[in-house]
Amino acid sequence: MTTLFKTIGTAIAAAGAMCIALGPTTAALAADWPDAKPIRIVFPFPAGPDFLVRMMAADLEEQLGQTVIVDNKPGAGGTIGMASVAHAKPDGYTFVVGFPGPTANYTNTYTGLPYTPLEDFDYVSQITHGDMVVVARADFPADDLGELLEYAKAHPGEVSAGNPGIGSYGHMIELMMSEQADADLKIVPYQGTAPTLVDLLSGSLDISVDFLSEAYTEHLKSGTMKALGIASAERNPDFPDVPTFQEAGVDLVAPLWSGILAPKGTPPAVIAQMNEAIANFLASEEAQAAFAKNYQRATSSTPEELQEMAIREEATWRDIIKKYNIRNN
Repeated sequence: MTTLFKTIGTAIAAAGAMCIALGPTTAALAADWPDAKPIRIVFPFPAGPDFLVRMMAADLEEQLGQTVIVDNKPGAGGTIGMASVAHAKPDGYTFVVGFPGPTANYTNTYTGLPYTPLEDFDYVSQITHGDMVVVARADFPADDLGELLEYAKAHPGEVSAGNPGIGSYGHMIELMMSEQADADLKIVPYQGTAPTLVDLLSGSLDISVDFLSEAYTEHLKSGTMKALGIASAERNPDFPDVPTFQEAGVDLVAPLWSGILAPKGTPPAVIAQMNEAIANFLASEEAQAAFAKNYQRATSSTPEELQEMAIREEATWRDIIKKYNIRNN
């Protein structure tokens, strides 16, 4: 399952709606926050994919007038970093970047997790949104997702469907597509995107479901591959002619996303201030351009919206994970 969390998902929208009546203790904490203590944002994977988070941290330093550190704590598919924040003091100085697996789906794929994904965190804001796409070899006899599924039903077990690995988002989306359309796909997990591309270009693989990254966009623009469907609620702005899954009759919305979470019990006033600062950053032209360059969409959200996203995430994949026994350990 770690494959689906290698990319930072899309971004996060609007904020500030936490203007609720605060008790005097919480209000005092908010007034004093942040003080001389650095704010730490845990990134639960190795350095490299964290550069957008580091860009955000630099902006937050300016807005909040306080040092903001990105702390890489990789290991065990993101669970080491997530657990460290789940058990941290909820004083407003520790946050974590959450992804679909460690934040929601590991509830069903891991046994013995050192934290409870949907219970041990407060939610701050979504920060990234990325699209999953169905891509076909250029001469495949279908030009959209609906045609693909009809062809697959007429040719059971003949359409080869690649993905970046067992338990990846691509793998689970293929399983969901097969279930909903009653179409028998020949699912072929690979070890990452690169070998999948090789077989698509050679014609030995029919389709792939993967993150819409530069690895695919160059081929889609040149016509050496074609996109059949986007697994998001809206069409991708760079490929506006490619329909969403829902438009093709597949009831599935499955973007790659990431968001900022805090230990359970973090003062609401702190969460509100952090949410507003993140939203300000994500709305800037600089952030929008940087995220788009890396095939993400900077999209802010309210804390409630991010929490609802995590809850939907777990519910969406729960039955597929259990039926096909997708495990991380």
